[in-house]
Amino acid sequence: MAIAVEDRGMKMDIMKEVMRMAKEVDEELMPLLNVGSHEKLRLAINHLPHSGGKRLRPSMAIVVAEAVGKKGKTAVPFGCALEIIHNFTLVHDDIIDEDLTRRGRPTVHAQFDTPTAIMAGDALFAIGFKTLAETKVDGGRLRQLLKDVSETVFLIAEGEQMDMDFENSSEVTIDAYMEMVEKKTAVLFACAAGGGAIIGKGSKKQIRDMREYGRLLGIGFQIWDDVLGLIGNEKLLGKPVGSDIRNGKRTLIVVHAMQTLGPKGRKKSVKILKALGNEKATDEEVKRVIQLFEDIGSVDHAKNIALKYAEDAKALLKCLKPSKERDFLREIVDFSVGRQL
Repeated sequence: MAIAVEDRGMKMDIMKEVMRMAKEVDEELMPLLNVGSHEKLRLAINHLPHSGGKRLRPSMAIVVAEAVGKKGKTAVPFGCALEIIHNFTLVHDDIIDEDLTRRGRPTVHAQFDTPTAIMAGDALFAIGFKTLAETKVDGGRLRQLLKDVSETVFLIAEGEQMDMDFENSSEVTIDAYMEMVEKKTAVLFACAAGGGAIIGKGSKKQIRDMREYGRLLGIGFQIWDDVLGLIGNEKLLGKPVGSDIRNGKRTLIVVHAMQTLGPKGRKKSVKILKALGNEKATDEEVKRVIQLFEDIGSVDHAKNIALKYAEDAKALLKCLKPSKERDFLREIVDFSVGRQL
């Protein structure tokens, strides 16, 4: 899975390259999901992965492995495993949030039913680890990958629990929010990039720096995603804009807004803020909350924080030799953090 740009003087078309790599990942990924004898469960397992997706995590793992040690092909099972596990977390996340659409299609529990969606998520988890075990590296590195992925899944669970707890908390600090984002989102990016470096037989510094690159990218990615969730293009987003408001999600925007307003400001804006966590809030009520957050600078604050994480991630790429792969890893940061609103 080599990067397509041959001339380093050419500007990489990152969107085209992401889609090309996603297609190549899918060629390896989809057959892994066509398993089992129970048709309904098999269809439920395949539903979300077949809804599309940019496959950023497997692509990152593969490209890092290639950049570090020309081991991109070796990293394919590892990358597919991460994507399968990522989809497992999304299936369960949608159940928790009671979201009815993802990637422009019904969520698994909406298409089938909640018990089937839970089983589909569990099955994806099992398939992911089976796929991971098929990564052709020596025993020591395979054990490290298994340990890293297991720890990552545990941290994602902690992050998800924190996210749920925040919805019922009147006070959430920015530090607590950042810890939640790191666990819920960033650790999987860190695992992808760090695992790619392990597979590529990178130095300790390369493994450490690539893991940190993925962590910083993941934090920036999630904060930017929170911004898109409020002011993004609903068709491009694939889910309703403003759903985070109705769900009472404590995003960086919301946490910053609550701190900026303070007790007096919150009391003054109580009629507007009543839509926060109100599933029956009208579109107009949600728009008023978003406008308030824009007016007091919370949306711009989140944008700037996300972009700072992106710049710090790109700075870590100096541990890699100049290559098309390093260019891709740099471009993927700007693609992920700063993508179209």
